[in-house]
Order: sequence, then C-alpha cells, then structure tokens
Amino acid sequence: MFTLEQNRKNQRRQEKKKRRRKILVFILSLVVFLAGLFLVVRLLTPKNTDTAAQEAKSNQKAQPSVSRKKEKKKAATETKEIVQNEALDQYLTELHFSGTAVVVRDGKMVLNKGYGYRNREKQEKNTPDTEFYIGSSQKALTATAILQLVEEGKLSLTDPVSRYLTGFPSGITIKNLLNHTSGLKGHLETNSKITPRELVQDIEERGIKQAPGKWDYRDSNYTVLAYLVEKLSGEKLEDYYKKHIFKPAKMTQVGFYEDFAKQKNASTGYYLKQDGSYSIPSMPDLSQLFGVGNVYMSAGDMYRFDQALMSGKLLSPESLAEMFTKGSSSGYGMGFYVDPGSYNNHGVLNGWNVSNSISKSGKTFVILFSNIQNNISSFGKVNNEVYKILNRTN
Repeated sequence: MFTLEQNRKNQRRQEKKKRRRKILVFILSLVVFLAGLFLVVRLLTPKNTDTAAQEAKSNQKAQPSVSRKKEKKKAATETKEIVQNEALDQYLTELHFSGTAVVVRDGKMVLNKGYGYRNREKQEKNTPDTEFYIGSSQKALTATAILQLVEEGKLSLTDPVSRYLTGFPSGITIKNLLNHTSGLKGHLETNSKITPRELVQDIEERGIKQAPGKWDYRDSNYTVLAYLVEKLSGEKLEDYYKKHIFKPAKMTQVGFYEDFAKQKNASTGYYLKQDGSYSIPSMPDLSQLFGVGNVYMSAGDMYRFDQALMSGKLLSPESLAEMFTKGSSSGYGMGFYVDPGSYNNHGVLNGWNVSNSISKSGKTFVILFSNIQNNISSFGKVNNEVYKILNRTN
C-alpha cells in the first residue's frame, strides 16, 4: 500500500515538472517573438523628431557646421591676388596707388591686386573684388548698346535724333551724340532726383550753343543716347545692360547706384586734402548721371567687358571699327579716346578715379580703379608708364 501511494506521488511530481517546462518554453518563445517583432517595426517606422535630433547632435562632431561650410564656400569665391610682374607691383606701391589694378598681356593675367584701403576708417583693404563707381567710363557701355541697336536695324548713325525725339533740336545726328560733336548746351546738374524723360526734356529746352560738328564734351550727349536705348529696345537701361552686355561678357560684380551701398566689397571714395588728411566728398543724386556715371563694377569686370568687346561677343568687327574711329580732332571715338597705340576711357566721380585702356592689338589691357579721386595727378601718365614697364619686362 505504501509503495503504491509513493509511486503515485512521484508520478504527479513528474507531471508537474513537465508542465513547468512547457510553460517556460512557451514564455521564452513569446519573448523571442515579441523582440523580433519590435525590431521589424522599428526598422520600418520613420524616425521621430527626438531620435533625429539626438542623432544629429551625436554627429555634430563628425560633420562641419552649416556656418563653417558657408565660410569655406565664401573663401573659395574670393578672387586671389596675382602678381606676375614685380616691377609693376613696386611701381604702383611706390605711387601710393589706392584701388585695384588689373593688367593682362597676351591672355595672361600679369597683375590683379588691391592696394591701400577700400575703407580707411574700418581699415578694410582693397582686393580684386572691390567695387568702384566708374564715372564716365560708363559711356563705353552706352555706346556699345547704341551700336548693337544699329546692328539690329533699329536706327542708323546718320539718323537725326529728332526722328526719335520730336522736340529735339534739328540737324543733330546719332553719330554727333556719340562723338560729342552735337553742339548741345546740355543739362545743368542739380542734387535732386530726376527721371530720364525729365533729363531729356531739359536738354531739349536748353537747346544748342553752336552748330553740330565741333568737339564739345557733354554728358548730356550720352544721356540722350541712354534714353534712346530704352525707347528703341523697350527695356529699361539697367535691364538692357544686364541682358545684352553684362551677361554675354560674364560680368558679375556690376550694377547701378541704387544697390552700391549694399555690396559687401563696395569702396568708399576719398578726396586728399592739402594737409594730407582724407575727406569723403558729398555725392550728387546719381539719377542726374543717367547713362553716363551711375554704374559701379570691379576692375575685373571692366576687363571682362573689354575682352568681350575685342573678341566680338558684343559687337561686330564693323561696329567695333566705328567705335574706334576718331570723330574729331580730340581723338574721341564712341566711348573711347583713340590714341596712337591704344583705346582709352577715363571716369571721375566724387571720390573715385578710374582708367581703362586697351592696346590697339587687343593683346594688352590695363585697368586702374582708384578710390582716391586726386592723389595721382595724371592717370594717363600712369597708364603710359605701365605699358613701358610691360614692354621692358614681358
């Protein structure tokens, strides 16, 4: 009896152990299944904001910040200085030239360097990217625009201006305006804002002081031409320049006076006083200089304009020949003076003084942009000296 009872107890004990094992196996299987399901769901579910933020934070050390990337990009876009002619560099340094010089010969950049300060108060230096007002050198842009319109058949150089402006004095041709031989009295500049139409109306009302044909340099000649560009093209002068000159010439640091102060590389113009100190001259309202002195650019962009002009990107050979033909004994053609060995234009604005020269062979370009109006007595002499140094050393 005892033995039988003992056997039953052992049998019940074994059955309980088997049940426990089954339950344990089931629980372990369930845990494994749930863990696998969790991993699958996590892989298929987009990361939430907190997770993305944590991972971004953990990766900050491995990746440069956005601001650092921008700084590197900014540094990469700055134009590097080039000095391939030490004699030229020394000459401009000893001359106390303040501005940017670009000299190119036979397609090679000989010099592209800033001298002095673009802002003396902040001790910010001139660089190849500094922007300057170009004054009357803008007339070369306006002359180019007119000659482009001639090529399109929208006017002729021999056309009387009165054909397009009915109130204009008779007997004056488009070519007279381009050559400064119109005989106009011209607009008297004020310091108030004015529209292009108001400028032309004033020029018409003031009339002529002499018969057309004699040299008499007047900004008003090119103001009228700039107005005709707008009238005949149907575009504002700024838009015409951008589309037909700046873009094909690949000029990027160039614009009109309204935007000049916003440019990070804009220069400040200075006047050297007799006591050796510098003053900042007051500026007229540059709407008064429509088409003749309200554009800024870098020296590099002036080179790009010159190069595009000489290579036929802007004008045909026939139009270029017209531009570089003397219109009077003064030697002025259309936007350029025609000198024995080069084509030159010059621009002065309150605080700025620029010189732009192209050799007649088209192989040499000398661009000198200064933000001190009067510390160099003659940029013509400086330009000639640069050519002499090049001929000796290159």
